[in-house]
Amino acid sequence: MEEKIKENSLSGTALKRLACLSMLLDHIGASCIYGGLFPDGLMPPRWYWLYRILRWAGRLAFPIYCFLLVEGFLHTRNVKKYMGRMLVFALVSELPFDWAFYRIPFYWGHQNVYFTLLLGLLGMACLRHFSGSDGGRTLLGTALALGCALIAEALQTDYSAVGVGLILVLYMVRSSRKLQCLWGALLVCYELPAPLAFVPVWFYNGERGFCPQWAKWAFYLFYPVHLTVLAAVTNLLLG
Repeated sequence: MEEKIKENSLSGTALKRLACLSMLLDHIGASCIYGGLFPDGLMPPRWYWLYRILRWAGRLAFPIYCFLLVEGFLHTRNVKKYMGRMLVFALVSELPFDWAFYRIPFYWGHQNVYFTLLLGLLGMACLRHFSGSDGGRTLLGTALALGCALIAEALQTDYSAVGVGLILVLYMVRSSRKLQCLWGALLVCYELPAPLAFVPVWFYNGERGFCPQWAKWAFYLFYPVHLTVLAAVTNLLLG
């Protein structure tokens, strides 16, 4: 039985690949179809259903990324460096994010998802740093973590406070995969079919999988690079 479970399980690298594919499909729909071909939202039926299918497929990405962020936080050797990488890629990604979805170099009304993940990391760090002697949550740690969610809402980061809240909940129930999947599915049920993201999460085997150093950086770079390509297609070819 143990061997069968191992064969059917997913590594962290496999989850990252799935999340990247899901995100790419979502962004093709949002940028190229909606932003490029039909910016007024008036689509012929066949285009509308293609758009909807791409966006539905994209609902899996963010919950998986949030789960992987929690795993990364629990296993990283240096949280400050982890946050530093998130901040660098958040800043690098902002211009292609705005160009891809808003067709201008700088749009201050919506910030990319790396800022949400960064604030989620900061919130988890607050919960852990200001935990009680028994490892439980304290009022100060909880207040600071909630403050991170409020900052995300104020900055209008992608998924904003809800996104940071999902990260914090997945962290607080980290000792139980069942609770992570149940709470995670409940928190994203407003956006169908996002709860299905926790099906592959359930089969996560707790292992990183084969991921050489170049692949690690490729996963980080995938977000700004694919946004840059989609922005160019949307604005230069379809615009």
